[in-house]
Amino acid sequence: MTKSPALYRVILLVWAALFGLALLTTAGSLSREITQRPVAGVLALVTLLFIGYFWLNGIKDVLYTAWYYLVMRGRIRPVRRRELHRHPPRVVMVYCTRNDFNANSLAASMKQRYTNVHTVILDDSDKPEYLTMIDIFAATHDVQVVRRENHVGFKAGNLNNYLTGADYDYFVILDSDEIIPPRFIRRMLDYFASDQSIGIVQATHVATRNVTRFQQKFSLGVDSHWPVYQSMKNRYGFLSLLGHGAMVSKQAFDAAGGFPLMVAEDLCFSLAVREHGYTTVFAPDVTCQEEFPVDYLAFRKRHSKWTQGNMEFIRKNTRPIMTSRQLHWYEKLDIVLFTYALPLTAVFSVFVVINVVVLPMMHASFQFPLWMLIPTVAFLVAPMVNDVVFHWARMAHTKLLSYSGGSMMLYGSMYFTSLRSSLKSMFGNSVFLVTPKDSTAISFREALRSTRSELIFAGVLAVISLVFTRSVFPVFLLVLPAMVAPYLMVRHQPTRAELHERQRGKVLQAA
Repeated sequence: MTKSPALYRVILLVWAALFGLALLTTAGSLSREITQRPVAGVLALVTLLFIGYFWLNGIKDVLYTAWYYLVMRGRIRPVRRRELHRHPPRVVMVYCTRNDFNANSLAASMKQRYTNVHTVILDDSDKPEYLTMIDIFAATHDVQVVRRENHVGFKAGNLNNYLTGADYDYFVILDSDEIIPPRFIRRMLDYFASDQSIGIVQATHVATRNVTRFQQKFSLGVDSHWPVYQSMKNRYGFLSLLGHGAMVSKQAFDAAGGFPLMVAEDLCFSLAVREHGYTTVFAPDVTCQEEFPVDYLAFRKRHSKWTQGNMEFIRKNTRPIMTSRQLHWYEKLDIVLFTYALPLTAVFSVFVVINVVVLPMMHASFQFPLWMLIPTVAFLVAPMVNDVVFHWARMAHTKLLSYSGGSMMLYGSMYFTSLRSSLKSMFGNSVFLVTPKDSTAISFREALRSTRSELIFAGVLAVISLVFTRSVFPVFLLVLPAMVAPYLMVRHQPTRAELHERQRGKVLQAA
C-alpha cells in the first residue's frame, strides 16, 4: 500500500489552528511578562510550548481514531491469495525464550499448513526447570534447540546468534506466549509475493488466555489497538516490527546487518531495514494470540522495559531519523509522536518544576486563558478514544466505563516508573527486562511495600505543590494514580482459583 501524508497534513492543520489561537490570545500577556520579568516570561513561553506538544499528541490520537472509522476502515484490502511456486521458500520459526517457556503456545504455533518449515528454540534460560522442560519438548517434537555461552545483546543477540549463519529464505519471530494461526506462513508469503520491496510483514494480535482479573480487566486495549493503529501506520505513518507475530525475509535481515543490539531491537531493526530500501507492511487478516501481563507488577516491568528501550532509541537514532532520505517527513513525525512520548516523561518533569516550584517562587502573575483548559482536558483522555469507540457496541457500557477509568489510573500510576526508567536509560545503560509470566497473591501491606517508591513520589510532589502553590490541584493527576497503585495491585490480583489454573497449566506443560 502506498503511503500518504494526508492524515498528518490534517493533524498539523488542526494543531496549527488551535495552537495559533493560543498564541494569539496569550501574545500580549507573554510580551509584557518577558519585558517586565524576562526569566518568568521565558518560562511561561516554555510552558506554552509544552502545552502545544501535548495538544499535538492529543490531536494525533483523536484523528487517528476518527480517520480510521470514517475514512480508512472501508478501504482496507488484504493482498490476494497466490499460488506457491514449485519450490516453496524455506521458512524457519524462531521461538525466543528466557525462563518463560510455554510448551502449549509453541505446540499450537507449530501446526502450520505449510511443509518447508522447521522450528528452532533460541533458549537463553538459566533456570534448571526451564532447561529440562525445553529439552523434553525438543526431543518429543523433533525441534532444534540453540543455546549460547553468553547472553550479550539481549533478544537481539539471541536472534543474531542463530539467524546470521542459518539456511532459510524467511523467518518467523515467536515470543514465549505467542500463538500464530495455522495459515500464518502461507498467508504471509502472499504479502511478500505482492511487492519485492517488502522486508517485514507484521500480523495483528488479540489478547487471549486471560486468566487473572488483571488480564480480564485491562487486556481490552490490545484488541482495539492493533487493528486501528497498525492499519493507520501502514498507510499514513511509520510501521514497525513489533517484536513477535511477524515474518522477515533473509534479504532484509542481511541488508540491515542483523538486529541492532538494543532493548527496542524491533523498532531499531525496522528503521535499519527501511534505510536499506525495504518496507514493513501490516497484515490485518492474519490474527495471532498474545498474553497480557498477568498482574500489576508484570505490567510495570514491561512498561519499564518499553521506556528504557525507547529512550535508548532516541539517544542513538534521533540524528539518523532526522537526516534520513528514505523516510518521508510524516513518517519522521509519526516516530516522534509515538516513540518519543513515553520516555519524554523526564522532560515533562521540567514542566512540572517550572509551574509548581519556579514560577510560584518568582510570584509570577502570568495566567493562561481559561479556555485552554478545555482542549487540555479533552486531550488528556484522547488515548482512550479508540478503546471506547472500538468496544462501544461490543460490551456493556458500564463495564467499558470501568475499564476506561481503571486504565487511566493504571497508566497514570506508571509516571514514576517512566521517569525513573527514562533517567536510568538517559544516563546509564538500558536493560532488557523479561515480563514475568507468573503471579502470586499479595496482601495490602505487601502492595504498599511494592509501590513505596510511587507513594513516596506522590507524597513529596503533593507537599511541594502545597508549599509553593497552596494547592494539590496542579499535580493532582500525577498524585492520584500513584496513590491508587496499591489498590490496583490488590484489587486485580489473582484469586486462588486463578493461581491454581495457571499452576495446572505449567504442570501439564512439564508433563
